[in-house]
Amino acid sequence: MIVASFWVHRPAEFPEAADYPAMLEILQRSCDRLELRHICLTDQHTIVAHSDLWPKSVEAGMATRRGPLMQACTDAQARYLENAPEGEDVLFVGADCIMKRPPVYPDSVDLGVTYRRHDSKYPINTGAVFVRARARAAAAALFRRIADRCGPVWCDDQRAIRAELEPMPRIHGEFMRAGLRVGFMPMKPYNVLPRDEGDSAGKAYMVHFRGRKRKQLFFDWAQRWGYA
Repeated sequence: MIVASFWVHRPAEFPEAADYPAMLEILQRSCDRLELRHICLTDQHTIVAHSDLWPKSVEAGMATRRGPLMQACTDAQARYLENAPEGEDVLFVGADCIMKRPPVYPDSVDLGVTYRRHDSKYPINTGAVFVRARARAAAAALFRRIADRCGPVWCDDQRAIRAELEPMPRIHGEFMRAGLRVGFMPMKPYNVLPRDEGDSAGKAYMVHFRGRKRKQLFFDWAQRWGYA
């Protein structure tokens, strides 16, 4: 499995952004422990103009277009699926994630998304999206539609993927959507937010410090549990 995160430097758009390069270093360390290859999707501008910020231990991959963060992210994921070598499953994660255990998805699942409830404002959390290697072509077409649909506003990526996978099921499970067998997986253990730095997150596959107010918790948790 390849773990594919995303980071582009957008100081004008997010002047008070968290220290994502430092987060990526910790994400890399967590992947190294599990012998998972980690690639950070980015754009050429970030690599060239801000090379001093790039985390040296992290592999850069699949340059995307410049532009607003949400659109750059969805475009990067689509380009990755359109151009990456075939043969390996991929897990798209956020830069604010730490891998705890190698994720296990049912063999029958082509695409795995982490799912809250059908009536949530954002039923699908994009911090963990799994694509099976055998489904790469159909998934690439889906992700291109998501990228084309995605707007420039924060969370537009979540709105776009929801629109492409409607209707939202009332329960967790596997459903056919967009020519793919989609696993609407529970947040636990696939995409877990620790309560605080003392919460080990148990048998979580991945911990995700989602939300702008939880970035310091990322570093506190990583320090407490030996990832920093």
